[in-house]
Amino acid sequence: MKSMTGYGTAKVQSKDVSVEVSIRAVNGRFLETRFHLPREFVALEGELKKTLSASLSRGTVDIFVSRKVKASASGKAQMTVNDALVKKYVSAYKHLAKELGISYQVHLEAMARLPDVIKVEESYELFTGEEKVLKKAFAEACANCDKERVREGKSLRKDLEKLLVALDKEIKVITDLREEANAQLQERYETKIRSRMKGNEIDPARLSQEIVIQLEKADINEELSRLTEHIKNYRQLIASQDAEGKKLDFYTQELLREVNTIGSKSQVAKITQSVVQAKTLIERLREQVQNVQ
Repeated sequence: MKSMTGYGTAKVQSKDVSVEVSIRAVNGRFLETRFHLPREFVALEGELKKTLSASLSRGTVDIFVSRKVKASASGKAQMTVNDALVKKYVSAYKHLAKELGISYQVHLEAMARLPDVIKVEESYELFTGEEKVLKKAFAEACANCDKERVREGKSLRKDLEKLLVALDKEIKVITDLREEANAQLQERYETKIRSRMKGNEIDPARLSQEIVIQLEKADINEELSRLTEHIKNYRQLIASQDAEGKKLDFYTQELLREVNTIGSKSQVAKITQSVVQAKTLIERLREQVQNVQ
């Protein structure tokens, strides 16, 4: 079992560049990835997503990638000078100086600061071997995140097992009270029918048949059997190494459905108390299952 929550980071360096990857995963109904990449790596997002989906089947995942070029690496930025524009600036300044009757000298620093005179064109090409550096850092970050999710998964399994043990106890209480509840219901139905038929002759066979029909409607044996089976399947899923979060979520809903049915049929205070406690435990199961992959 793995949790959907985890964090992993890794840093890999080459002679030209340093790449650091951080992955943060939280619970989510489906797999949603949000990449935060430098422009140089945008074209590689599809490949990185495939690598990530090999270890994550659902959850909301943020991936942060930073890239630092070492000072020793040759710069890839290029500067271009707009010679034609510079000449026009100089011609315009000379003309303005002549019209105003003042002297004029060309200052190179001032000229270089004029708009569009010098343009810096940055290259977004990767250094040789940089793609390999990124993929290595990304794979290591995924592995580290997966280790964290496994560790969280072990903790989740322990919590779920404790809740199932507590739920078993409540179901046993209800099971033990079932015969007592049926006896009380039988007596209540018989008293009610005799009260309504007072003064009339009652056919014992008909009375017994009517009571049996009513008891079958109110009996909770089927619900208890299904609860037992659901909990058995629940434990098998918890012990599995596969991603079983969606199945656990389904069985949690089924557990709640059966307990609610028992609660609606119950006319015994002690059973109702156990039903309330069982629903509380199932709600805690549901909260924990939301974090299971």
